[in-house]
Amino acid sequence: MNAVATELWNKLERAGLVSGDRPATPPGESPWYVRLLLAISGWLASLFFLGFFGAAISSLFRNETVALTVGALLIGGACVLLKAGKNEFIEHAALAFSFTGQFLVIYAIFHWTGGYLGWLIAALFELGLALLITNAIHTTASALVATVCFSTSLTLLGVPYIADSIAIFAAAWLWLHEFDYPQRMRKMKALGYGFILGTIQFKGTNIYAFFLIGWNSRGFKGEHWVQPWMGDLLLGAITLYVIWQILKRLGYRLKQPLTLAALGSGALLTLASVAAHGITIGLLILLLGFSAGNRVLMGLGVTALLYYLSAYYYLLQTTLLVKAGTLLVIGLVLLGARWLLLRLAPSARRVRHG
Repeated sequence: MNAVATELWNKLERAGLVSGDRPATPPGESPWYVRLLLAISGWLASLFFLGFFGAAISSLFRNETVALTVGALLIGGACVLLKAGKNEFIEHAALAFSFTGQFLVIYAIFHWTGGYLGWLIAALFELGLALLITNAIHTTASALVATVCFSTSLTLLGVPYIADSIAIFAAAWLWLHEFDYPQRMRKMKALGYGFILGTIQFKGTNIYAFFLIGWNSRGFKGEHWVQPWMGDLLLGAITLYVIWQILKRLGYRLKQPLTLAALGSGALLTLASVAAHGITIGLLILLLGFSAGNRVLMGLGVTALLYYLSAYYYLLQTTLLVKAGTLLVIGLVLLGARWLLLRLAPSARRVRHG
């Protein structure tokens, strides 16, 4: 590998593209799927570690102060290991320590403060860990938990349909500006993945809870002043923002036909998918992944679309005829938008480069 890098550097130097000595080769990084397996292993190891503490220290779950102290010490030790260790074994051990510590701290928080405030404090705690700890897996996991806790807090406050919009807007901003902050790109990607995974998980839980399990019959009825369609319209506004930011990055102006057609298609798609909750989120994630050339993000978008489409089709809140009609309209809007944008794209390019 070093020989290939040296030869490539020499070719670039002879071509006059670079000068000086070849920079040191950065250490190799494990593939993303290996890091994902490590994260899952870290969660499993934290459960065993927690069981060990529960068996060894009987007062751990009886005294919230002890749980908070032990949890804070475990998280602090994990931070030291993550900064000092450069191999996967130490990283795996640090993840186990940190996940166990987070569980203990959140356990103490919920015993001291219940209801929406406890979930909100837990969300702020996890967000702080996501911002402070540099490990990518840890950042993604903490951002995911923070998103779920924040969404649960808003649900208990009676505004369950705007949390996913807030989280997806944060993720969209991170992915749209990842190249503006090259030194923080790794952190921004990890945060973006966490926010998106948390949004997919909680949005799906929301759909099933309100239409299948029946939260409205468990004391929540009449307490929600935000309706599902309001959250979908907010997602539509975020979709228009993302479309405009991508087009502006490509050099298009607001009054150009392609820009107006793209924004109009996004607005029409939002209105068409109001009855099918979650489809806008899936399409938005897919759009972000395509604009960034990120296959993992595109895969998450496709997975979210399949998840929400299947949830909409198989839940029993409306008849199959209505569902089929809604999906037909969404499909026609997508096909019409594709046809229109393909017709406008060549003329838009000529105007832009003329």
